[in-house]
Amino acid sequence: MAVPAAGQRDAVADSAVIVARPGPGSPLDLQAAAAEVIRANPGLNAERLKRKELEGQMDQALSTGLPTLDITGDWSRGRDPSFALDSTFGGGDTFTSIPGADPWFNDFLGGFGSLIPAPDAIPAQTFWHTNLNLNWTIKPTKVLGAVGAARLGIERQEAGLSHAVNQTAEQAVTAYFTIVQASERVAALRAQIADQEELLSTVRMRHDLGLATSLDTLQAAVSLANTIPRLTVAKSGLRNAGSRLNVLMGRRPDSPLAIVNRVEVEWDPVDETAALGLAPQRPNLVAGARFVEILRRNRQAQQADHRPYLSVYGTYGYVGRTTDTLFDHGHDTWRAAVTLNIPVFDGLLTRGLVNETKVRIRRTEAELDAQRSEAELEVLEILGDLQSSREVLEATRLNLARSRDVLDESMLRLKLGKAGYLDVLVAQTNLAQARAALIDARYDVLSRTAAFKRALGFSPLQPLNSIPGLVNAGTNPETKMSEQ
Repeated sequence: MAVPAAGQRDAVADSAVIVARPGPGSPLDLQAAAAEVIRANPGLNAERLKRKELEGQMDQALSTGLPTLDITGDWSRGRDPSFALDSTFGGGDTFTSIPGADPWFNDFLGGFGSLIPAPDAIPAQTFWHTNLNLNWTIKPTKVLGAVGAARLGIERQEAGLSHAVNQTAEQAVTAYFTIVQASERVAALRAQIADQEELLSTVRMRHDLGLATSLDTLQAAVSLANTIPRLTVAKSGLRNAGSRLNVLMGRRPDSPLAIVNRVEVEWDPVDETAALGLAPQRPNLVAGARFVEILRRNRQAQQADHRPYLSVYGTYGYVGRTTDTLFDHGHDTWRAAVTLNIPVFDGLLTRGLVNETKVRIRRTEAELDAQRSEAELEVLEILGDLQSSREVLEATRLNLARSRDVLDESMLRLKLGKAGYLDVLVAQTNLAQARAALIDARYDVLSRTAAFKRALGFSPLQPLNSIPGLVNAGTNPETKMSEQ
């Protein structure tokens, strides 16, 4: 395929700035427009918020391996528990309720058992309690599984966010190119109208000289009249294209918008084998692989529920009858316990969960293999379409130049009386078709180049020759800039 010569212009529109929607504001180039879309696009910002959610889940996962610590305080009013627990500790007449204890206790106290008051004779007292409580369930395997799954979840979301950024950038690039395409269509129709007005003027002059019929004049006027409404439709298409880019940038659809009329057509030859090798590495497939690892960590955490584990409990506090004596010496209390828990049977719950996760892992791996194949297929299809579009673009460039020459020659021959009106009309039609074909062909190359980069897992804004190993070695074609 022939690469355009340096400086070759194939643009239809000549203005340096395209005003898609009138109003104040500086024109945006492709990089600035795409950056604004990536920054402010509502859908992409929602993906970023998912990343924040996963950070919270990471903290939750860490909590499975950390102890809980809390401070409690309470105020109570009642009899001393050592006396009011039951009649055994009360004394008095009710103490004889223990069989055989009365004679022994009376002999031991020398008959002073009646000095211990009955429970209902004990006055109610106020007690203040404050405690620091520690609870810790130690399941190392579950902690490692939960924390690992949460960390992989963050990595998965980051890969998913990269894929979303590439997709959004492709939408931005395509919307930008659509504005350029719409502007070129407007310019092409204006050029066609100018050609038709020149033809009508020439036919009228020839009619005045008696060299053309009234029918020739009428046909030229009708042809011009039929083109003018198409220009109105094209202008509406340009405004709509601007509205779409505004929405992508998070703006109101009717916001003023102008872009720099400059696009880049890349002609670098692509290594098909290298492209296929890059396809499985794109972010959404990396995210899928991370999800498989997450499921494995979840299975690890589920299995831990049916393995022995330790529980640690501790409490330290104070008790007092008044707040000023609460922390006096001797009022502190503490308790500590370590428990070994050995799960024996949980109704097959853990077994069912583990088996379900195992099957889900296999299913996800199968789906991931299918996604990899689809990615490779997408790369091959887009690459084939891109190569065809490049060839079509070259053909339309040549055809446009030839069609322009044919029209110029036909107009000259008409003025000299050596060609008829129909010859010029056919030449004008061919030129209009050549302009339209060139506009569409260039748009196809630009949009498919962006889609190809996204399919490889790279930003559509990144040049082809900067993607490692993608461009065929031994060739160094220049990337041509076409000013619209």
